[in-house]
Amino acid sequence: MPYNRHRLLPAEGKEIPISVQSIKRREEMLWTAHEPAKEQDFPPCIKGIIANAAGEKGKHRTAAILAAFLGQTGYSRQEAKRIWSAAASAEERIFEEWFLKMHCPKCRVMKRQSKGYPDLGVADIGLCQPDEACQKFETPVEYACGISSIEDREKGTLLHIKTQFIVRIFDWSTGRESEIELSQRETDTLEALLAEKSGLKDKVLVYTRVRVRGKLKPRFFLRDWEGPRRQMLSDVL
Repeated sequence: MPYNRHRLLPAEGKEIPISVQSIKRREEMLWTAHEPAKEQDFPPCIKGIIANAAGEKGKHRTAAILAAFLGQTGYSRQEAKRIWSAAASAEERIFEEWFLKMHCPKCRVMKRQSKGYPDLGVADIGLCQPDEACQKFETPVEYACGISSIEDREKGTLLHIKTQFIVRIFDWSTGRESEIELSQRETDTLEALLAEKSGLKDKVLVYTRVRVRGKLKPRFFLRDWEGPRRQMLSDVL
């Protein structure tokens, strides 16, 4: 069966029986500028956020975008917090969660419709008012820092922000191979369940997603295998 790198993101509460085929570690890096970009060089969307062009609408999304943008464009925490606090009307936790911890979204992501934070599409807010230079860049960070080639990326450095684990699985509900992206803690929980399951041939590993503080998080558990017994991939790998 060809592997198509499909991400398995079930709806909240939907339970999917799976077999784990492999777990691979991946380090995520964040590009940050050596020197802070000048505010006059900010793209129209960021200038719009700073000017509070959208008002209260989408305030969490715009606060997250601005915090991530300032982190990547070379601003110190103190100066970034000053700019962010003057422009944003969201809780301070948004700044802490996004500054130097998350990538500023690409332009194509920001142009999408969104149901709300943490999806950073802002098509409903009207912040995307491209000028002549916008078409040369894929992200607000590239625009502000003048990154148009691989060589230009030497204007900054890579910062390690987190370790992720890519879990390759077989979805028994569809017969497809897919991927699940997990944190270190989530991976530890999964591996503990796999160790427990190794001695329980009549149990199946189930994957679902539950809402935690407004975000859908992966959850795994074991349950009895229902229906005719079939040999699972995990039994023979």
